[in-house]
Amino acid sequence: MVGIEGITYAGSHGLEILHPDGSKFVHHIPTEMQSRLSELLQQLQEHFCRDGAWVENKGAVLTFHFRETPAHLRTQLERQAKILIEGAGFIAAKSLCALEARPPVEWNKGRASIYILRTAFGVDWSERIRIIYAGDDTTDEDAMVALKGMAATFRVINSPITKTSAERRLSSTDSVLTLLKWVERHLNGRKPQQNDTRKNSNSPKEGAQMEMSFVQPSPA
Repeated sequence: MVGIEGITYAGSHGLEILHPDGSKFVHHIPTEMQSRLSELLQQLQEHFCRDGAWVENKGAVLTFHFRETPAHLRTQLERQAKILIEGAGFIAAKSLCALEARPPVEWNKGRASIYILRTAFGVDWSERIRIIYAGDDTTDEDAMVALKGMAATFRVINSPITKTSAERRLSSTDSVLTLLKWVERHLNGRKPQQNDTRKNSNSPKEGAQMEMSFVQPSPA
């Protein structure tokens, strides 16, 4: 935990969410799928955890990592793991040098983001508050699509040609830190408002205008 007051934690693509008051949201996963997940974990460990590959058990999701696998072995290992994951009835989602085994439920980072914002700020959150979303994974694209027109979205990637639904690109996590420090300086320089959105959920829309120069995505 990062120790920030009022923070909401989300894991497994939003399937598990911990609210600031300690309450939890856990997306329903059929019992049958939970049993299959345990079996899939065992099979991945027995047959594919070799040559630097390993499986991360996130509870509702499994992630098969092959970043440390020699480059000439990755394609075949990924293909075989994908066949196993899909054969078990799970979605095999491509990630950064990894495959994620997700339960086939209608839920992703986009839906989770909307749920978190509505829960924290009310159904009219988009009319009152400013949102920044930054992500470095292909799975973050779901959130960037869901928040389009309602948030400043950034894809963290050191590539000018990778397609993204984000408004802008950031080349590294260091750039994310620079962005957050800029926002902090901007907000600290503002005069306190009588109706602060953190204290009054009915306060008017306030926030920082994104007057920054970042690399915008190339047209699809």
